[in-house]
Amino acid sequence: MYEVDITNAENVVFVNSIRARNLRGFCWLWLHLPAIIRSVKRHYGAYECIPALVSPVQIVMVSYWLSCRELGEYHQGSFHRRFMDFVKRYPAALGMYFESYAPGRSGKYINGEFGLAKNFRRKL
Repeated sequence: MYEVDITNAENVVFVNSIRARNLRGFCWLWLHLPAIIRSVKRHYGAYECIPALVSPVQIVMVSYWLSCRELGEYHQGSFHRRFMDFVKRYPAALGMYFESYAPGRSGKYINGEFGLAKNFRRKL
């Protein structure tokens, strides 16, 4: 088990969830989910993205960003705008939440580099 030195206080942990609330939302979620995950993983400001299936109608995704600036750039990008266009057009189709946290200290890691450990060195 190890911890990491958090040397950059600008890092952001972003937690979001999407829940299909009707058939239109369900179809949209499963048609677009792979592209959503890829778009986050490919963004230069995201160094880790962990999607999780909660149920057939809900996903939760935890992503780790270099700073709020990069997260904001993703939010303003064309892919995210297309996603929000669907939400504006069909507001009852999806339920969502978004939360962001500035990590104040390291987590604990066992057998691998996950989350913040992908961006910081192990404590000696």
